[in-house]
Amino acid sequence: MSNLELVIFDCDGVLVDSEPIVNRIFAETLTEAGFAITYEEVTQKFVGKSLATCLNMIEQIFGRSVPAKWLELRKEREIAALKQELQATAGIVDVLKELTLPKCVASNSSPRHINLVLGLTGLLDHFDGKLYSCHHVDRPKPFPDVYFHAASQMGYAPEPCVVMEDSVAGVKAGSAAGMRVFGYAPSDRHSSHHEALIAAGAKLVFDDMRQLLDLLKA
Repeated sequence: MSNLELVIFDCDGVLVDSEPIVNRIFAETLTEAGFAITYEEVTQKFVGKSLATCLNMIEQIFGRSVPAKWLELRKEREIAALKQELQATAGIVDVLKELTLPKCVASNSSPRHINLVLGLTGLLDHFDGKLYSCHHVDRPKPFPDVYFHAASQMGYAPEPCVVMEDSVAGVKAGSAAGMRVFGYAPSDRHSSHHEALIAAGAKLVFDDMRQLLDLLKA
């Protein structure tokens, strides 16, 4: 794809394998707070969505909002678990070292979280401060705002940008921005997730990050 000019990476689930950790803590702390929910339900309902969107969904599902102390407890446990368990996505370090196209991050997570997880996994220096969060724009994914913002800040039009996403919300956001989207669905994800990413607008779906450099050249 010789006409590509910018690669935009989602963060959680693409650069770092944080989602199993975050989803587990989310489910455990919600259930302890009286909002009974399973890990599987969290994965199905909330992956790829901003925290504000998740909180609105929880209020709709349970008919009440979570207490402020839950937010504090969840963040405390999440940070502790990430520090102990978090790993970079398999193969991503070599990809980032060899990738010659300009690159940046566009995520539904907070700037603090993005810096934390990329710092813990040694990936932060690969992006030289080019980190963009939905906190910088009016609307989170699945709206395209953060992708428009990232491209604009990097100095590119949307059309020559390619997005790496692992969630339906993220694929919809990249597609709505008029960018090409590659869906990342590791082999341990259910096959229906592959289909969901294609249905959401992914140009293709791959399951091994080490394939990415060849896909960008194809």
